[in-house]
Amino acid sequence: MDTSPLRRCPALLGLAGALLLSAPAAMAAAPSSHARDASPVSGAAGGTVHQVDRFKRQLTKAGYVSQEGSEAVFDLNKRYCEGAVFSGLWPNPQSPYIVTNMPEVPGQAPNTNPPVTWRLRQDEAVVLIGTTPPPEEYFSFDLTNVKGSLHTGPVVWTSVGDPINNKTVKTTGGSPYNRPFAVVITGNGRTRDEVNHMLEASGLGGEINDMTIPPAMYKLGLDADADQFLVGTRTIVPEHGYEKALDDYRANPPIQVLRVRPQSTSGDETKPVYGPDPLPVPDLRVSGTGATELDLNPALQTLRQRIIDAHPGFDVHDEVVERGFEESNPGLQDNLLTDPPTTGVDGLSNDADDPLTRNFSLPDGSFAVAYGANHVVTGQASYSSVTFNADAHAAVALAAQNNIDLQGTANDYIPDQADAAKLYAWSFTRAGDSGPSGPHVTTLPPVSTDFCAQYGAERPVDLSTIRVVARAYMQPDTLTRPALSSLLLDRVLVFTPKCKD
Repeated sequence: MDTSPLRRCPALLGLAGALLLSAPAAMAAAPSSHARDASPVSGAAGGTVHQVDRFKRQLTKAGYVSQEGSEAVFDLNKRYCEGAVFSGLWPNPQSPYIVTNMPEVPGQAPNTNPPVTWRLRQDEAVVLIGTTPPPEEYFSFDLTNVKGSLHTGPVVWTSVGDPINNKTVKTTGGSPYNRPFAVVITGNGRTRDEVNHMLEASGLGGEINDMTIPPAMYKLGLDADADQFLVGTRTIVPEHGYEKALDDYRANPPIQVLRVRPQSTSGDETKPVYGPDPLPVPDLRVSGTGATELDLNPALQTLRQRIIDAHPGFDVHDEVVERGFEESNPGLQDNLLTDPPTTGVDGLSNDADDPLTRNFSLPDGSFAVAYGANHVVTGQASYSSVTFNADAHAAVALAAQNNIDLQGTANDYIPDQADAAKLYAWSFTRAGDSGPSGPHVTTLPPVSTDFCAQYGAERPVDLSTIRVVARAYMQPDTLTRPALSSLLLDRVLVFTPKCKD
């Protein structure tokens, strides 16, 4: 069997096809027992309307002013097709990002990417008050720093400290889901203390989650040289029975956003009222426990060979994921640019390891099988997935399968192996009847498909060029990303029809 890199063959027959949904239709089921105390909410601020009103009164009493922001899904596939961003930046189609949109302060230097990125006066704070998402495998609130234009690229996009996730968030009651919470984002100690006191007086004392923008690492201010920030909310894989609740949450996020600051007596809102009171750089959660998945390697090699043996009519070559992004703090210091197909530190959550393959060709008539360890089953992650992205520069998402979908799929090839339950194998095909079939197969659109037509746009996307991203979010024991050295790296076998002599 030829396992060399892809050879040039005559043009392959184009196949009609359509993109299938990457996850099977959800079956109606009762919510899991640990989440049954999570009652639904609705409205712009969910079940926290009264607390928001009281907080606004507290702000007025304390001599603060505020401006209202908003929350909305930022679909990178759609925004790329519309020409709003220079690249889709390898998004996760199972987790459309909810982004905080922020108004500018009168007189400030214009933001580079309004309203999704924003500068912050050194004595200002951004406050989110609302309800957390419904029960799901993973959610997080990520504070990031964005340097550069999302419209023209390239960018440096790094996490500012650890995200707040569903295992670390402070809420009311015994559940992290559908519960009131508040987030305070600032770099000024006096401002934080005063805002926290006002939130406590508003009835949110036990639900305050502080996020720090440390002045030692970032330049706060409203001038053109100041850093700009973005808050993104990830919501991934609802529990059975909560699929519609998550759709509703994304469509109308129940979160009130306010930028608050002590009111200037001079009328110039760009000038700080309080002197510097820099908050220190927070400690980071430490990734990795020392335990690894590497004992699964013999079973993985058996799985690889069985996949190859199952498709004798094709040439095959291997693609292995590798580290695609530097960690955020080193990436920030090294000013690592992301400009697809170059990676860097783009949008990298400190809760996730996102290794990825090189770009490879997947023409009509071919297919690929992603396989590897199911990182949730092994205990290395709370959520994992494999995503097929298209176009070296556009880097838009075509399809994804998550750990729930992938569970048990290695039994298609290695039912006789003791470790089969810890591995997965899933096919992504353009090979029609000559390729793989069955419940563990996703049909990709033909390379001639106009990807952006679904958004009413005409921007070209090269669907023949593929890059695979393997995500592993939040190790349960550490509540942060798994150590990459502990993971048995996901892999891809690419099958193309044999060239005829």
